[in-house]
Amino acid sequence: MNVALNVALNVALNVALAPAPQAARSGAHLTAAEQLLEDATARALRQPSGRLALVLHLSRLRPPSPRPHHGRIARALLEDTAQRHDGQVFPMRNGDLVLLCASANAAMAAAADAPALLPDTLAQIYGADAPAGDALTSLWRLDHDSATYQRYLADRANTTPAAVLPEPAQSTTPAALQALEDALATTAVPNLLGVQTAIILRGGKHVPLTARLAPLFRELTFSLAALHTHQDTAAVIADPYLFRHFAARLDARMLAYLTQDLTDGGALCRTAGLPVHLNLTLEGVVSPAFARLVRAARKAQVKFGVEISLMEAAADLQLTGYARDLLRMAGFTLALDGIDHAALRLTAPAKLAPDYVKLIWSTHLLDANPATTTAFQRLRDQLGPDRIVLARADSEQALIWGQSHGITRYQGHFLDRVLTACTSPSRLDA
Repeated sequence: MNVALNVALNVALNVALAPAPQAARSGAHLTAAEQLLEDATARALRQPSGRLALVLHLSRLRPPSPRPHHGRIARALLEDTAQRHDGQVFPMRNGDLVLLCASANAAMAAAADAPALLPDTLAQIYGADAPAGDALTSLWRLDHDSATYQRYLADRANTTPAAVLPEPAQSTTPAALQALEDALATTAVPNLLGVQTAIILRGGKHVPLTARLAPLFRELTFSLAALHTHQDTAAVIADPYLFRHFAARLDARMLAYLTQDLTDGGALCRTAGLPVHLNLTLEGVVSPAFARLVRAARKAQVKFGVEISLMEAAADLQLTGYARDLLRMAGFTLALDGIDHAALRLTAPAKLAPDYVKLIWSTHLLDANPATTTAFQRLRDQLGPDRIVLARADSEQALIWGQSHGITRYQGHFLDRVLTACTSPSRLDA
C-alpha cells in the first residue's frame, strides 16, 4: 500500500512540476496581466476538459473607439461570468479582454448566464462600433481549440499597447457649479450664441455649385463651452445630467431674447424667410416663455423649428408627444437631433413623427454592417430622404455617401462656409 501511495504521489508531483505548455512565451515582454494569463492558461491546459477561453476584441472597434466606458462595461460583464463559472478576466495590452472559465455542462448550458451566450450579448452592445466582417469575439474550448487559442496569445504578446482615450476628469465641485450659474446669469446672450446654416444640395455634377446649393434653415445654439470661467467647469459640462440642467436654464434666456428681437424688429430672426431652428428641452417647449415666442413669431411672420435631442425625447415619450402637438399647433417644425449610428440601430425615430431627423455623420455609416444598413433603410423608407439631414457633414466622403443614398439635406461647418462664399456678392460677381 505504501509503495502504491508513493508512486501516486510521485506521478502527481511530476505533473504539477512539468513545464507549462507554450501559450504565449515572449517572456520578458509580457505585461503583469499577460504573465498571469500565461500562468492561468498553463494550468488550464494541463486539464483542458471543461474549460474555455473567450476573447472580446475591443482592439477591433473602429476609431475613436475603444473608449474608457467600453472597457468598463465589458469588464463588468466578463467579471460577472467569471465569478459564476470559476473563471478570471485578463486585460491584454492591445485592449482585448480574455476570459478563462469553466465551459457549460448540461445544466449550465441552458442557463441565462452561460458563458457561451456572451458573444451574442457582446455583439448587441458593441456591434455598432465594430467594422463589418470582423468577429468581435472568439470562443475556444481548450480541449479542442487550444492551438488556435495559444496562437492568439503569442500574436498579442508582440502588439503595441492600445491607444485608449483617457478618462475624462471627474472634478465637479460646488465652486464650478456656482461659476457656471454666475456666468449664465451675467454673460450677454449674443456672446453665447452660435449660428449655422443647413443646406439643400441638389445633384448634377455638371451644374455649377452656386446653382446646386440653397439654404434650408438657420440653427441658433447656445454654447456652454463659452461659460468656461472656472477650471472645473469642463467636468460639469461633460456630465449629461448637469448639462441638461444648464441647458434648461439657457432655454429661458434664449426664448426671452428671441421674443424681444422679434418684437423690436431685430435682424437675428429675420433672415429673408429662412426658418430659424432652436435647440430646446421639452420643458422649454411647454413653458410660458415659449408661448410668448410663438405669439411674437406669428406677428412677425417668421418661421421657426425646434430641435430636441433623441435621448431626451425617448426619456419621456408622453411629454414628447405633448410637446410635438404644441409645436404643430404653433406652426413650428420638430427636428430630432443627436441620432448617431448606434442610436439608429437601437431606436425608431420615425415613430415620434418628426418633421426632420438629424443623422450624425461618421465613417461607421460606410460599413456594410447589416444591422446599421437595415436601420438606415427603414428610417429612409418611413420618413423619406427629404426629411433626413446629414449633420456634421464636413468631408467629401460624407457628401458622397449621402448623395448615394438620396439625401439632399446637409449641415456642417464646411458647407456653411461654402454657402456663405457662394452667396456673397464679391464671389458671385467674380
